[in-house]
Amino acid sequence: MENQEQATAVEQQYLWAVGLDTDTFPPDSLVADRYRVISSQIVVDTDAFSLPELPLEFQTYVVSYLKLSRLSLHLPRPYGLLLIGEELNLSEVFLLENVPIDRQGNLHPTLAEGWAAASALRQINLLWQVLNLWQPLAEQNMARTLIDPNLVRVDGMWVRLLELQADVAAVDISQLGDIWVQWMDLAKPEIAEAIAEFFYSLGRGEYNINGAIAYLDHMSLKVMAAQPLTVRMASATDVGQKREHNEDACYPDVKRQKRTEQADSLRDRLAIVCDGLGGHEGGEIASSLAIKTLEQQLKTLLHQAENDPDFSAQGFIAQLEMVARVVNNQIVAINDQQQRQAQQRMGTTLVMAVMPRPHGKMNNEIYVVHVGDSRFYCVTKDNLRQVTLDDDVSTRETTLGYNFYAYSSQRIDGGALIQALGTRGSDMLVPRVQRFFIDEDCLLLLCSDGLSDFDRVEQIYEDYLLPVLNENKPLDRSCQDLIDRANELNGHDNITVALMRCRFRLADPDEDLASENAVPAVIHDVEEDIDTEDIHPEASAGDLAVTLIDSKTSEESGFEPSDIDSAKTEVAVPKRTSSAFMIILILVALILGSGLAAMQFPQVKEWVRQNLPTSLQQFVPPNS
Repeated sequence: MENQEQATAVEQQYLWAVGLDTDTFPPDSLVADRYRVISSQIVVDTDAFSLPELPLEFQTYVVSYLKLSRLSLHLPRPYGLLLIGEELNLSEVFLLENVPIDRQGNLHPTLAEGWAAASALRQINLLWQVLNLWQPLAEQNMARTLIDPNLVRVDGMWVRLLELQADVAAVDISQLGDIWVQWMDLAKPEIAEAIAEFFYSLGRGEYNINGAIAYLDHMSLKVMAAQPLTVRMASATDVGQKREHNEDACYPDVKRQKRTEQADSLRDRLAIVCDGLGGHEGGEIASSLAIKTLEQQLKTLLHQAENDPDFSAQGFIAQLEMVARVVNNQIVAINDQQQRQAQQRMGTTLVMAVMPRPHGKMNNEIYVVHVGDSRFYCVTKDNLRQVTLDDDVSTRETTLGYNFYAYSSQRIDGGALIQALGTRGSDMLVPRVQRFFIDEDCLLLLCSDGLSDFDRVEQIYEDYLLPVLNENKPLDRSCQDLIDRANELNGHDNITVALMRCRFRLADPDEDLASENAVPAVIHDVEEDIDTEDIHPEASAGDLAVTLIDSKTSEESGFEPSDIDSAKTEVAVPKRTSSAFMIILILVALILGSGLAAMQFPQVKEWVRQNLPTSLQQFVPPNS
């Protein structure tokens, strides 16, 4: 039954056939006895479980597609390349996947059509995305694509390209201004004046790419000043069905799910998932250390961002990359000090979502920091988009232009990670930071591969993710539902999820109160945690490593896994609760005088002496 469901899902993947002769191949005909034509250049692979055809060598334009495939949010990805016809009269049909085609097989609207129907915030967002695509496309001589009105499409809040076109002549961003100025009368009233000035200035060549992006950043901030946005989040983690230890960790801490228990500077602004590597003796330590260090670093960084009059996106991205390297160096230092080699070196993946408040004002921008194969997804009422790409061998082979992903993923080592925090020095680390804007209610999902393996997120989108967004399901319950479903479908690994629900409305105090009361209170034993409270954000990796090892090592300088919280979903039970409660009760009784009679019994008096702290023994009457 499960295989049938997977086959159905694969069969619904529509491909765009570049170079297909629509006269020769009308709808319902077969191309190369395999690809059924739906309409025009839209086809479906009828044998999706077989590898597509490829030539022995790739032409330059194909390599450009492969190198740009890291921009998977916006660009199609090469699927296959067919040679059709006789030897002396061959024609190429280039098949693309991840194209802007809806589930019914229809093309999404063009940018012009989508922009006219969009809100003010989305109008800014769509233009912003086009400008951010300019530089990477120009580097591959494909910027001409962005000035072709038929190739730039809109899928919800995302700009997506149908195919790429090579630059046959010089192109400049001023050409975008010449096109966009025709849409001026369709701008929403609150941005009409500012957008008109921008279009004219862009067309006159008064902006470079960075200047144009900065202008739209500023415009978005102004619109958001009058636009409420409420963000709420929750997280959970589970050991799974086959592992003995949970090497994952997350923020918000599973033991501090109540908003009131979270730091003011991080509340509703930070979510993290880490998947530890190197066995339970290392993975648990690496992931827990990463979470705690990131928490401390982000407290400082977000405070600076709020109060920095010169805040810039580029500067903030650089700081986030530096924070990732700080964490990396700390784990590397412990590995080196313990002389861990090869597979014994502990490490962790990282996926982190951060929402700064530039100049102290609420904003709708998300920064995603990513290392490894933990993932970030954006869920809206219309679509599910995977924002991050795994740092594995398959992705590397594709983005280097060596092979199509369908072939790269078939390698025996295709899923092997090429980087993680702590396994190598920071000079070899490439943390990826993506920035994007949200302009409608959405659900942001961060998860480890215990959930995302085998495309499970795509399979559970309608039944498990959309309801969280549309039906106001409690986030803590939703996290647990996702874990339960992942255990049913996968279960082979630890499972960790963090949810961020973003809604363009004012916060509902009653809903917050109900959610707060629904989360069990947990007494957290801070002595069992890595103590990073006293570590300065700029402390060196060596200093931190010594602090950790001094406080958490055994006699043989080996970490004990029990010293680190492994962050399970169960509620922690306070230790010695009954004894502490009895002591407090008797002390209160003594103070009020009502317990004096009880103290006349020798058994009671002796029990109090044994359990009362030494400093309070003086208050116990002597034996008669």
